[in-house]
Amino acid sequence: MNALNSGSDWERPTSVELINPDGSTGFQANAGIRIRGGWSSHGDNPKHAFRLFFRSEYGDSKLRYPLFGDEGTDEFDKIDLRTAQNYAWSYPGHMGEYNTFISEVFSRDVQGKMGHPYTRSRFYHLYLNGVYWGLYQTQERAEENFAETYLGGNEEDYDVIKPDDNKQIEATSGSLAAYTELWNSCKSGYISYGEYYKVQGLNVDGTPNGSYKKLVDIDNLIDYMLIIFFTGNYDAPVSKFGGDNMINNFFAIYNRNSNEGFKFFQHDAEHSLRTTAGEGTGIGLYENRVNIKMNITNIGSFNPQWLHYRLSSNPEYRMKFADHVYKHFFNEGILT
Repeated sequence: MNALNSGSDWERPTSVELINPDGSTGFQANAGIRIRGGWSSHGDNPKHAFRLFFRSEYGDSKLRYPLFGDEGTDEFDKIDLRTAQNYAWSYPGHMGEYNTFISEVFSRDVQGKMGHPYTRSRFYHLYLNGVYWGLYQTQERAEENFAETYLGGNEEDYDVIKPDDNKQIEATSGSLAAYTELWNSCKSGYISYGEYYKVQGLNVDGTPNGSYKKLVDIDNLIDYMLIIFFTGNYDAPVSKFGGDNMINNFFAIYNRNSNEGFKFFQHDAEHSLRTTAGEGTGIGLYENRVNIKMNITNIGSFNPQWLHYRLSSNPEYRMKFADHVYKHFFNEGILT
């Protein structure tokens, strides 16, 4: 009921309990719950994803439990319970028979294995009011509290950028000021070495320049795009469903008080690693995301793939990209 409605008005109180099959200590906590998801939250889909909010109005202000064992934090302001969504077996006509429960989490886990911050997950069986609801997984959310935990500083230091419900850029924390600077830099282009190094906060000789703002973490961007290309993800950071000019499914995080640049995060990669031709010619098994046609003309649609495309005009960037390909795709690299 009302699954398409969103926001705090549609948050409801709930009690959540984790019971571990090995008998080890779980937890019980009172929380707020909302529906999570975009297209998959339509009424013809009987199985939705959820988001849990831990606030003092319900009980403890945080969930304090090591959800990911000895990896990651043990304090959470919120946590997602995601499911197969568009590829659920319970969603007739959406190719649930091909779902492996691997494709989405693969992209995020690989980003972590490459040495970048990423959102962790663990699989669980979910019961709603005692009724078995199927296989779900927890997922961290790449927002300001996540950034404080894994990148340091305070929540207030961070800009968190993502596509909104209308597929336009929004800042869910902080502002769009730095992202606008990055957009303006991207519009100018990177053919010149001066512009290429400046966006990294560097002089042409590669030495730091205190008067330049580092606006992008180049290594993070390259590895982010390699995952998109390798998995054939056609719904992030631009979506084939929107003619490859509509943004979707990514987070960008920027610390205004450090010199690290924007970092991009894999998110909701369910339309990836397809095993069938799927929804039309060139989609799925034969998907090519390397040479898609984009024409991004406004900041509302500015995304990491367009930034990568513009940076590719610079030989130094192309060489660094090739170095990352060699690292990850050869000699027992993470994607061999």
